Amino acid sequence: MQGDKRYWTFDHIRKVALKHFLWIMIAWWTGGAWVLYFDDAPTLVKELATFQAPFIAYLWIGILTATTYVFAGHAREQMCIYMCPWPRIQAALTDESALNVTYRRDRGEPRMSVKKAEAARAHGDFAGDCVDCHQCINVCPTGVDIRHGIQLGCIQCGLCIDACDNVMREIGRPKGLIGYDTDINMQRRRDGKPPIYRIVRARTLIYTAAIAIVGTIMVYTLATRATMDVNVLHERNPLFVQLSDGGVRNDYTVRILNKGAQRSFAIEVSGLPGANIRVAGVEVAPDGKPVVEVGQDQTREVRLSVQVGPADLPKSSRDLEVAITDTASGGRASARDHFLPGDK
Repeated sequence: MQGDKRYWTFDHIRKVALKHFLWIMIAWWTGGAWVLYFDDAPTLVKELATFQAPFIAYLWIGILTATTYVFAGHAREQMCIYMCPWPRIQAALTDESALNVTYRRDRGEPRMSVKKAEAARAHGDFAGDCVDCHQCINVCPTGVDIRHGIQLGCIQCGLCIDACDNVMREIGRPKGLIGYDTDINMQRRRDGKPPIYRIVRARTLIYTAAIAIVGTIMVYTLATRATMDVNVLHERNPLFVQLSDGGVRNDYTVRILNKGAQRSFAIEVSGLPGANIRVAGVEVAPDGKPVVEVGQDQTREVRLSVQVGPADLPKSSRDLEVAITDTASGGRASARDHFLPGDK
């Protein structure tokens, strides 16, 4: 803020405080949005608002909020110059035939004011079109002076091109003093040769093939992605419950992910003969399987109890498979965990 160097009056303090408050709110919103990508967003928002979300969610929102506030609010262009890997990648990908934002020195130099340039041209001397207005620097997000050539801070946004074209239009000179050009053409113009453009070459063909392969993989993955999934987590406290009849019960948290329309899922357990299953608060179908309703694009957690009588108890820990089946389409997803037989 331009007024940050003024005396600390009440009005100035109010404006500075408002500025930083808005920065923090934007950073908080950004950090929260990133965390929501890794969980069911509506459920997590409700848990965050009621202070029932896991500590890890608050921790990462705090970390992302702090880093966004510092990097975007204070570091700014220093992030692009010193920390962002893209300038280094860009420098490795480019070559002398690549189109980059370029200041055409052969046309812009020597720099001088509009009046001096007109006087020089009137006397038959050569005068550059650059009037040293610094507009190209003022609009650059990273403060790069493109007239010094390609630099790590340049992100190829082209804002300097638009700013320079506006100035050229105002002083009656041709546009394009700053534009997309190649190193080869810079040298060819110095030698009085016409520019050439080699769009199709080995480098561009390799990049095109790489982009096509990655794009194909992404499209295939999206088109064939599963619309349902299940996660199973064994309860840790207690690990098992010894029943009065000698049987043992293990409890699990089952999370069902529905990436499609609202539908019903039947839960079943395999790999453990003689097991009886029950899901708290869920009705059981005629075939004895609990059926869970899950809304569109939502997840639902249920508590699954697996009970085995004394006659069927395994002698040691036994792997089991918890599966969900779409009652309409028959689609199936499963996850594995283990059953503890208790103290034997």
